[in-house]
Amino acid sequence: MVIVNWNSGPALAACLDSLQRFAPASEWEAVVVDNASGDGSDAAAGRPGVRLVRNRHNRGLAAANNQGISTTSGEFLIIANPDVVFGPRSIDELVASLRRHPGAAFAVPRLVFPDGAPQTSAGDLPSLGDALVGRSWSLARRRWAAGRGGRHRRAEPSGPWWHGWSHDEDRPIGRGAEACYAVRRSALASIGLQDERYRLDWEGVDWAERAARAGWEVRLAPDAVVTHVGGVSVAGAPLRWVVQSHLGMYRYFADRSAPGARPFLAAVIAARALAKLAAVAAGAPVYRWAQGRR
Repeated sequence: MVIVNWNSGPALAACLDSLQRFAPASEWEAVVVDNASGDGSDAAAGRPGVRLVRNRHNRGLAAANNQGISTTSGEFLIIANPDVVFGPRSIDELVASLRRHPGAAFAVPRLVFPDGAPQTSAGDLPSLGDALVGRSWSLARRRWAAGRGGRHRRAEPSGPWWHGWSHDEDRPIGRGAEACYAVRRSALASIGLQDERYRLDWEGVDWAERAARAGWEVRLAPDAVVTHVGGVSVAGAPLRWVVQSHLGMYRYFADRSAPGARPFLAAVIAARALAKLAAVAAGAPVYRWAQGRR
């Protein structure tokens, strides 16, 4: 288990409580990598079975995940945000999914909100257009499909996020939400660790795309149910999250584009970031993933 913490307060304690309550059946170890929290939340890691690694400065999410991976030795890894709560057998089901599907590098749980409502956890790898338009495009697709009648409700899901899809199928997906997922350690020999240029956001999309190019799958494990509170760390630094998220977006598409296209990418993504910063400064919510439930 690798959990990166930054000022997550009671959320980290609730996460670790659920881990110990619904611990996996096999032998396990857990490491919390604290990215220089200033709220004392790292103290929640002081319990049996959990090892704490304290960083003197915030290394970013991908670097801290890699740091945790390098200090563990298990055949399978669970990488989780501190604002998740594990359900009964959720960890065992994630590992079982990787055991059933030897071609899968990652397994993603079925996420729910604290009130039990479904949370979108699966989607396709995003195109640049998907990224620029954002989740609103996925929501528009869902509403359009719903308006076409019941016979289309079980149609093949598509789009950067599969809003409205039941998440009840054990199947390959393009990518999953990065709140919690299982990793096959042996797959890292061909995929590599996370790219540490991604300080916050897009590191998981990059990992999933690299896995696909190396011939690996990402699987949804619907029997693994995990509650995701969402936005706990982001709420403490919303403008920083907007900047880092858009830097991640640029890196992802720049790495997959011709050098001549990069000035265009920089311009359009910077314009999107400025619009988002202005909206957040005016009071708009910074983290719109909850829209997927409506």
